[in-house]
Amino acid sequence: MDRLAAGQLIPAAVSTILKDTGLLTEDRFDARVLPGYGIDLTPEQRETFSRACRLGPGELDAMLMRSLDGVAYDLIGLDVRDANSVRAVAHREWSGFAGSACCPECLRETGGWRLRWRLWTSFVCLTHGRLLGARCPRCEHRTGNYRADQGNRPRFLTHVPVPGLCANSLPRGLSAQGRAAEPCGFDLRTLETADLSGAPRLLAAQRAVNAALERGEAVVAGQEVSALVYVRHLRSLVALALHAAQPGDLGELPAPIHRAWQEACEARDDLRASEAGRRGTRFHPYKAAPDDPALVAATLPWAVELLASPDQAGVTRGLRPLIERSRGIRGSAVRALGRDFHLEGVLAAALDEALAPRALTQRTVGHLAPGGTGEYRTFDPARVPHLIWAADYENDFGPLLRDSGLSEQAARVAISMALVRLARPCSVRESAALLGLEGRFGGTSTNPMMLYLGRTAGKEAFSEALHALATRLEGPGPHRDYRAAERALEDFVELDADAWEACRNAAGLPSAKSAALRRNSAAWIWSEILSSHPHFSPALTAPGLNRVSAREVYRRFEASQLPALEEALSVQRRWMEGELGLS
Repeated sequence: MDRLAAGQLIPAAVSTILKDTGLLTEDRFDARVLPGYGIDLTPEQRETFSRACRLGPGELDAMLMRSLDGVAYDLIGLDVRDANSVRAVAHREWSGFAGSACCPECLRETGGWRLRWRLWTSFVCLTHGRLLGARCPRCEHRTGNYRADQGNRPRFLTHVPVPGLCANSLPRGLSAQGRAAEPCGFDLRTLETADLSGAPRLLAAQRAVNAALERGEAVVAGQEVSALVYVRHLRSLVALALHAAQPGDLGELPAPIHRAWQEACEARDDLRASEAGRRGTRFHPYKAAPDDPALVAATLPWAVELLASPDQAGVTRGLRPLIERSRGIRGSAVRALGRDFHLEGVLAAALDEALAPRALTQRTVGHLAPGGTGEYRTFDPARVPHLIWAADYENDFGPLLRDSGLSEQAARVAISMALVRLARPCSVRESAALLGLEGRFGGTSTNPMMLYLGRTAGKEAFSEALHALATRLEGPGPHRDYRAAERALEDFVELDADAWEACRNAAGLPSAKSAALRRNSAAWIWSEILSSHPHFSPALTAPGLNRVSAREVYRRFEASQLPALEEALSVQRRWMEGELGLS
């Protein structure tokens, strides 16, 4: 329409051409234009316009966004006579009805706007290798002269258009208002945009998306899908990247794109930090298409490459880092990613697989796991200590959890709890009670341990080691009954005076006030007999004792006196085990 108006022997206003082609009834400043301008026409308007412009049906269709229905978006529910319908469908589909990106060099050569530029998936001109521009530096509005608030009505109807010049309104104060208002007029043909001709990864991504739209289909994880499904997957992934990704997560990017992406991440994280503690957020990346082609250039190639993975495992592997980023933001609400970002098909499966370590223990490393028998193991949970045996941890489990961030104590307790759950159906809290740790350990390290094993592909090795311990406990033994031993030692709050003097003399320590030393020695012996931690011992949890202070005193004992006393206390431990009849 702009080129028709500007190309007349005597250039005409857009409203004049609209009236002459049957799209307006009056050539007036306030004439009512069909809300779906540029999107679709009624059958009567199609006939009138085609006849006036001498266009065939196919030529007219190619100029309307309706031509991409079922390919780039779904226009179900669109009524071009209803402005509210146009707005609702535009918002739902990331359709690009209002405004358009542009290539300055293409504008300079043809004076026309390509339909494809209006799609959010377009970020680079493959003819000139330039990043598309989308914001006028003068008026600071999105390029393209459409009013989304009035159902896509073009601006400045009664003005003679100049193709290539910005036709947006200027901000209040820079231009008159009403009929006297003038368009921005910035020459978009001179717009400076980044040169991406040396970025083959980005160009390849744009070609892949364009090819899918042309063919009407694409290949995702080795399976053919419709172009519409493909674009919806891209939308989900780009929105997820805008939500959670950080610089460096999305592959190599040219300097200007990397810079724009870094600035966007900083702005997003600052907004998120300012909203900390509030309910809800102003940041909803799935609800609106990114309006900056630089952000699309940063995120879309990663999404294209992820969907091009040869199988489901590749998609899961590629998506997992962003799911973990999202976990850091959302915590336990990470499972809502599927709903909030409309993850479907292979993406929904990838989310399920990435979150699988959070499934029930019996399904991941328990009796139903690949290493299990399909039935509960038969050993007595009383044979399992508070902390899994140090030698087994060092040899079999420690290497799997080396960089998990869990302390050795927390990891060993979590392993004991997992071992107990092989023997009977029980919750985390119930497994702590079976170990005699009710009220002393909440099991909060269980989920972090399983998540880490899932991320590092260590679940199978962990399961094998756990079932190997179960097999050992089902064997002929000898086996220690740790619950009975704990009951026998429930009053062991300090080493008696004679035993302490013997240990002190053997260690060569000077005589000193011995109450705290005797208590700490008892705590150490108790933990060694029960394969537990001194903090759980009666000596450090006795009624009336300040536990924080007692633990600090024990920490100093462990650092200064225990190295000298350990051999003598080990002799005392072995004597006590014999007296208690412990194997």
